[in-house]
Amino acid sequence: MARAGKRPARAPSGEPGAPLRTKRHGWFLALRAYAFGPVNLVLWPRGKHRIAWAIVGASSLVATALLWIWWSAFLDVLARLERGVVFWVVSVALVILLAATAWARAVATSERRVCWPRVVCSSGAVCTLGLVLPGLGLLIAGRRWKAAVAIWCAGLLVAAIIVARHWRWLVANGVGEQGGLTHQTIEGVLCVATGCVVFGFLAWLVFAFDGVRAVSPVARSGSVANGLALALLVTLASFFANFRPTSAARDLNSAAERLRQDGLRVIPLALYEFASVLDPSSPTYLAGAATLYDELGLSHTAAAKRDLLERRATQFAAAVGAELVPIATSEKTLPWSFGPLDTIDQVPPYDLRGIERTDAAHVPEAQ
Repeated sequence: MARAGKRPARAPSGEPGAPLRTKRHGWFLALRAYAFGPVNLVLWPRGKHRIAWAIVGASSLVATALLWIWWSAFLDVLARLERGVVFWVVSVALVILLAATAWARAVATSERRVCWPRVVCSSGAVCTLGLVLPGLGLLIAGRRWKAAVAIWCAGLLVAAIIVARHWRWLVANGVGEQGGLTHQTIEGVLCVATGCVVFGFLAWLVFAFDGVRAVSPVARSGSVANGLALALLVTLASFFANFRPTSAARDLNSAAERLRQDGLRVIPLALYEFASVLDPSSPTYLAGAATLYDELGLSHTAAAKRDLLERRATQFAAAVGAELVPIATSEKTLPWSFGPLDTIDQVPPYDLRGIERTDAAHVPEAQ
């Protein structure tokens, strides 16, 4: 028995009996931290470590507001400067990611245990709120740090979308003497931005459904996971059953042509290469890739592509002739013929442009 006048030993915080009080009206403080983010750190800072984050968040928000107000003038000024494109990409990404980091910090350090209204604690409400507002479903489920990560990924998504939407401005002002950048650098930045867009979108979905798993015992069981795995398997099976490589190659070729007209080089080159893998029978894709290699200054690679085209043309000519050898040299009556065919020593060569005989020795005498 514990001695009189002394408090019982406190249970570790990780155990269910930990003396953590659930605040009935603390949900308003948590919602305020989510809604205001860095502003919440500025107006209600608690502790010396949060003051620094409040300054970072306030500065990033002010910089974001200035960029929003003078956006067109900012682009015009940087278009005239040397390496202005680099400064634009770095400044936009840095300001947005700093604001997202401060916002995530405000959510991660919000009230620890709160009692949310029952209407928003259902699995459907948590999923809907998580899909509409990133991280809010996880915050309602009591997963503050996961909610903070979801908010930071949303900031990454916003920054990547802004960079990707201005790709024409980047290509027009970044490549050349004024921009000082190459096609490889600019289009590499665009590829990274596109990858961040895909990653941010998928992370948004994953965190939204993770909030459902946190509040629903059924979602934590294996039944939901098995259903999702089966749906994924059916989707992949239907994709591969309906996939047509030649049609996909034509679509990639059309997209590459449009991007070439807009000034891109590396991305259309990758599309041409992928199209040639999907449909090796068409010379159009390798010819377009060889032209782009020449424009990028990679003459050796362009020559290798043209050699590959010539080899494929030779193989095609040989294949066309080889298909006629078993029929032309057969002495048996075929089911669809009226009699035995005359034997020939060899099949004459064919011209690729018209698939016509070029050997004058085999022209019939009647002609």
